[in-house]
This record gives sequence, C-alpha cells and structure tokens, in this order.
Amino acid sequence: MNVPIWGDQAGQFLKLDCRHYRGDRPCALGVQGVCPAQCAKHSPMGYRILIIKLGALGDVIRTAALLPGLKEVWPQSHITWVARPSGVRTLANHPLLDRLVPFDAETLCHLEHERFDLCLSLDKEPGPTALAMRVDARDKRGIGLSGFGTPLPLNPECVPYFQLGLDDDLKFRRNQQTYQELVYAAVGLKYRRQGYHLYPTDAQQGNARRVWSALGVVPGEVVVGLNTGAGHAFANKNWPADKFVALAGRLIAQNGWRVALLGGPDERALNASIAEACAGVLDTGCGHSELEFAALVQRCDAVVTGDTLAIHVAIAGDVPAVVLFGPTCPQEIDLYGRGEKVVTKLSCAPCYRRCCERSPNCMDDVEVERVLAAVQRWVAQGTQPGQPVGKLIEAPV
Repeated sequence: MNVPIWGDQAGQFLKLDCRHYRGDRPCALGVQGVCPAQCAKHSPMGYRILIIKLGALGDVIRTAALLPGLKEVWPQSHITWVARPSGVRTLANHPLLDRLVPFDAETLCHLEHERFDLCLSLDKEPGPTALAMRVDARDKRGIGLSGFGTPLPLNPECVPYFQLGLDDDLKFRRNQQTYQELVYAAVGLKYRRQGYHLYPTDAQQGNARRVWSALGVVPGEVVVGLNTGAGHAFANKNWPADKFVALAGRLIAQNGWRVALLGGPDERALNASIAEACAGVLDTGCGHSELEFAALVQRCDAVVTGDTLAIHVAIAGDVPAVVLFGPTCPQEIDLYGRGEKVVTKLSCAPCYRRCCERSPNCMDDVEVERVLAAVQRWVAQGTQPGQPVGKLIEAPV
C-alpha cells in the first residue's frame, strides 16, 4: 500500500509508513532529524493488522498463538494488539508485536483515525465488539456488534466458533477442537499447532532468581509448583486446599522434591494456610507482576493447576502442566504435548455453573493419587540420563 510521504525541495522526508518513525522523538534506530530520501533503515509497515482481544488473561496469552500464523501469511506486517492493562503488561516484549495499547478512550481516539488492512475481533462483549465496528479496516473477521447492541459473527468462518456460546451440548459434548483450532478457523487461517511464549525482562528474571534463592532452592533440585487458585467465575473450579496439602506432603516424602506454592493476591491467605499445614512447602509470594510470575513458573519442573491462567503461563514457558478439570471443558485446552489432564469422572461435568451444591463435587472427585502419578510421570520425562535432575537456577543479580 502506498503511503503519502511529505517532503520539501531539499529531498528530506517524513516516512510515515516506517515502523521506526515515531514523530515525537528521534527515529527508534537513531536517525536524527527528518528522514533522508534514501534510508537503509527504512522498514515499511506493510500489511497493517489490528487484534482486539481483552478477555480473561489466560485467553489473551493463548490467543498469542495467532501471531506466528499471521506472520506466515503476511511476513511484512505491522501488528497492533488492544488489550486491558494486564494484557498489555503480560504480552510486553513480544517480538511479533509492533504495538500494544490499552483499551481506553485515548486508544479509541487514535485508532479511529488509523487505517488497517485486517481487524481480528475475538471477544463477545459490547466494548471490544463496538471498537471492531468503529475502526477503519478493509477486512474484519471475528465478532462484531449489531445495531441492537448484540454480538454477531463478521465472517462465515467465524460462525462455528460463535455458535459454541449459544449451544451447551455443542460446547460441552460435541466439540472436540481446542481453543487455538477454533480461533484459527474463525479468522480464516490454517492451524498447525503454532505455539505461544512470554518474554520476561532481565529484571523480571532477576526477581524470580532472588525469590528462589531466598527460599533455599539450589541448582539441580526438582521444583514442583502448585498453583492453588482458579478464579471465582465458576463453581468448584478450585481443587480443595486439603488435597493440595496431601499432594505436597506426598511429593516431599516420596520424592524429596521441593514444592512451591504459586498464586496471586486472592491466594495469599490460602497459600499461607497450606504452607503452615505442610512442613517444607515453599511460599513464593502472591504480589508478583504478570511477567514476574511467568519467570517464577519457568523455573519449575512441573506445575499443578486448575483450568486457569497458570496453564497458559506454563505452556508459554515450556513447563509441563498437570491440569485439573471439573466444571470446564478439557478438550478446549491444548497442552502441546507438555502435560496431562486429570479430569473428573462425574457425569454432570462440564457444566460452567456459577453455583453448585453437589457433594462431593467434581473437584472433590479428582483424587490426590491420580495427580501425584501424573506429576511423577512428567518430572521423570524431563530428566535426561547424564544430566542433573531439576532445572538450573543462576545466582541472584
């Protein structure tokens, strides 16, 4: 696409389509003043893509699997992603993203003035779908907003993905596709199990090293992370605390491994109670930023978690995940061959219910023995003959 270039009689220009041009500061690659007529560093944006994905943070992370697929189709492209502030922080430093912007009024003002070749809208809520309808894009795919304020699919390929939200039997029983398969198909791209990664900075990695060192973890020790929270949106999504205590005790007594508790602010009291109930359990703290948390997870040899953010953080860090499923759909999760699903045997699951009085419930049904065996299998797979057991941890910086 030809982008107008402003210039004067002296042959000096502003190359407005260059990914290094910023306008309010010197060129990102150090070119001073206006752009020279022939600039060896000129890098046209090419195909301009806008991704609108706010959603739950775990969904934002796994949606990043789209990025390599987009680059395969449009190698010379400029990708902007609109997310909530937590998503902006989590996807920071991603080498396939040119721009991350928060979903706010300032972003709306400048996006409405820009032009895109492709807009991918992947949420169903009014805010993001309305933004998709307002931006100037030649091709819009995913989900938009009707004049009645209700969501609708923007392209034929998106219809099967859209229908999952309208038909419980389709979502709970008949669908066997993972989220990534569904999203790739919804935007008309070919899914080949493209993966996703997170990119903590050196400072964030250094924070994780200091945490592990303060807890006495040394190079070569096996560390199993227990992510104890799973949110409050659906009933019984969390594994009971007494089961985490029992699992931690077995891992320490039978294997001599280090067991570390992971979580966010909502798990502070829960993790403190588990650590108090089981001698030897390490509490990594619950006040870390998103990418500091990712750096902590990357040190683990395996992570036990419910269907929540920590799955996708583990996958992004190539850490085996043992995932416990009760009320949600295990078939939608792609572990990329790096983990195992331990699924309730109760026939009422999945249900996505907001409340449930059943006792024992679906997560009560997930036995400690099944989880223990899965963890032991995946830690054993990561141990290579002639190599030290456990991941190395560098000295704190």
